[in-house]
Amino acid sequence: FILKPSERDPSVPVRLAELMREAGAPEGILQVVHGDKEMVDAILDHPAIAAVSFVGSSDIAHYVYRRGVEAGKRVQAMGGAKNHGIVMPDADLDQVVADLSGAAFG
Repeated sequence: FILKPSERDPSVPVRLAELMREAGAPEGILQVVHGDKEMVDAILDHPAIAAVSFVGSSDIAHYVYRRGVEAGKRVQAMGGAKNHGIVMPDADLDQVVADLSGAAFG
C-alpha cells in the first residue's frame, strides 16, 4: 500500500507507518511517499500501480480520476470530502468551533 499524504500535514500517515512496523507488519506493506503534483503524476502513470484512491478537493479529484482512468487504473476519487470529527465532553467549545470552521472553510 502506497500512501501519499498531503504535503501540508504528513505527520499522521508517517506515524501510522511507524506504528504498523512496531506492531509487526512486514517491511514495505505500507509505504509513505512525499511530494506534490509530480509525485501524484508518478503514481498515476506507474504501470505497476493498478488502482488509486483519492480524497480531497473536487478539482483535484477530477484530475486524478481522468488521468488515472486514461492510464487504465481503477480510480476512486472523492472530491469535496470532509473528515469526521468527534467532540468530547471536556472539549473547549470555543476552540472546537474555531477548529471546525477552519477545517471546513479554510
